[in-house]
Amino acid sequence: MINILQGTPLWVYAVFAMILYYGLRARSGSRESLGSLLIAPLILLVWSLWSMSLGGHPLLALGAWTAGAVLGSLVAILLFSTFGAVLDSGGEALLVPGTLKILGISLLFFVVKYWLGYQKAVHPEQATSVQMLSIGGAAAGFTVGLFWGRALKLYRHLRILQARH
Repeated sequence: MINILQGTPLWVYAVFAMILYYGLRARSGSRESLGSLLIAPLILLVWSLWSMSLGGHPLLALGAWTAGAVLGSLVAILLFSTFGAVLDSGGEALLVPGTLKILGISLLFFVVKYWLGYQKAVHPEQATSVQMLSIGGAAAGFTVGLFWGRALKLYRHLRILQARH
């Protein structure tokens, strides 16, 4: 285990520290505008698709990613509550209570990306196997779907509250 950690590039530790910082910061309530709801899911979507291994089976990898994203979105819709989320005084954004769930799904995304990178480095011959493409695609899609599902649920709640305002 120590060898794995010692072989990890320094930038990975910087990304991990940033994830911890923002995840722990999410314990406090936040003001979520439309832009702030979409920024993290968009960044993770681009990162996930950009770094995804398509191997010799791009349809399989993208299909697994899409299935994972749909499942992750559905899980997030069930996992995240709009309870306590209220419209701000200007009617432009939601005031959302803090949660540790953001830290949890952020760490999940990091662990998935780390594990896939490790597997690719240690077993490059397996990186494009059907099993790794399926696992990698589904896991990456699932974690991105968690962020998108949360964003969509909060967006719908924001629009409902704005319509009543």
